[in-house]
This record gives sequence, C-alpha cells and structure tokens, in this order.
Amino acid sequence: MQNKNPMPSAIITDLDGTLLRSDKTVSGYTVSIFEKCRQRGIKIIIATARSEKSAERITRLIKPDIMIYNGGSLVKNKANEIIYEKYISTEDSDTLLDDFKNNKNIGVVTIETINNYYVTYKDVSWHSDYMHGIYYDFSKPLSEKTYKITVEIHEKEIANKIKDKLKNIKVIEFAGENWYGFYPNDASKYLAIEEISKKENLKLDEIAAFGDDYNDIEMIEKCGTGVAVENGIDELKKAADYICQSNNKDGVAEWIEMNISEVLL
Repeated sequence: MQNKNPMPSAIITDLDGTLLRSDKTVSGYTVSIFEKCRQRGIKIIIATARSEKSAERITRLIKPDIMIYNGGSLVKNKANEIIYEKYISTEDSDTLLDDFKNNKNIGVVTIETINNYYVTYKDVSWHSDYMHGIYYDFSKPLSEKTYKITVEIHEKEIANKIKDKLKNIKVIEFAGENWYGFYPNDASKYLAIEEISKKENLKLDEIAAFGDDYNDIEMIEKCGTGVAVENGIDELKKAADYICQSNNKDGVAEWIEMNISEVLL
C-alpha cells in the first residue's frame, strides 16, 4: 500500500471508461466511497463529454457538487445553475452540419444544443441514457448554437480538414472509436476546471483528477494529482502521476480508498 496523500479539496472524474464500468453501470462500492468523500468535505465534480440529460442517471447516484458537461462547454452546480458555458455559433454549427451532409465518409452525427439533443438515426432505444434524442435529417439548417457536435468519421484527416475551415472550432478524437467531437475552441474540461477553481476558491494543486482519454490529458497534467485508469490511452498514462485499476475493477474508488487520507476514518 502506498503512503496516503493529503486529503484533496476536490475530486474530479470522467465518466465513460473511467468511473463507469464498460456496461455503463456504477458499482455500489464506488457510490459508497464517493459518499465518504462528501462526508469529509471533499467536493465531487464530474467532467464528461456527455450532455446533462445523458449523464442524469449517474449524477443521481454520485450526487456531484459540480457537473462539467459536453467536454467543458457547460458547467452547472448542484442547484442546477449555469456557472460557465461556451458555444459553437449558429453560423458555424450550420456550416459544420452542411459539410457533414455532403460527405460520404460521415456516419452518425449527434448534436447538443441548449434545449435539445439531435441524432441522425431514428432508433434511439440503444441505451436508456440517450432515448431523449430527436431525429434530425439535415433537410434544413438547425439554426441553433451548439455545445458540441460528435461525428462518426472513418478517416482522421477528414475530421481535421472539416475543422480547419473554421477558426473557432477544435476537434478531439475519442480513443478506439471512429468518433470525433467538435467543440468551441475555448472549451475544454481543464478550462472549465480553472473557472470552477476561481469561483469555488479551490486550489488546482489540491484537486485529484481521474480520466482515460484524450480530452482528459490536460486536467490530468495540470491538477495537483492526476490518475489514469489502467484501461486509459498510453498518452494519458504517461501524463499521470498514478495509474489505478481499470474502470471494470472500480479503479477510481479503490485508488481513493487506498491513497487519500481520512476517507476511511
């Protein structure tokens, strides 16, 4: 067993591939460890590429103090108040969607706006977290600002060519999948964390962060303690201070229990 680290002010964790098991469940053990953290005054923050609605099931279980949604484009507190948000403009969103419509290399597209979640497939029953999807067929402009647009693209070069047409957009790859997220240039999990740290008077060096994918690297590098799950990408593991067990072995909760002072007191 490692020497225990000082108790952090906050724990930030990604969801898919990190806190969630591969079947998208959260174990009772993980829920209990987070409850112990809360009782010790540690703030719980989730930082996910998911939207607010698709993360709802997990937030009910974990009861976080702050939620970073859409890869950093939207941040809310537990009172459901918006404390930070960034958008892809209406014009840029429609430009992207028009490019997707005319490209044979594009598969499924999902679009997060302020009020809706649009998908380009009609069967939304594949998982209960996403059944609120609204079918969208590109027959007319969406004409809405978007938090993020995720796209199935079979060649990375195509994703970059589309992104390069718009100076205010960035694209992030999802590891092990042909999926790419298009985000506002000034939105990321870490930029959201910086904003939270100012508003909540949290010191970055007193935050422990957990992740598995490309969009977690910056927060793993820059928060006080960065922990990668064993199933995470190599680039993330190289950036991390520690590597914990995989998501399917409740690695986040186990690491907290084994390494953070006072959690079991």
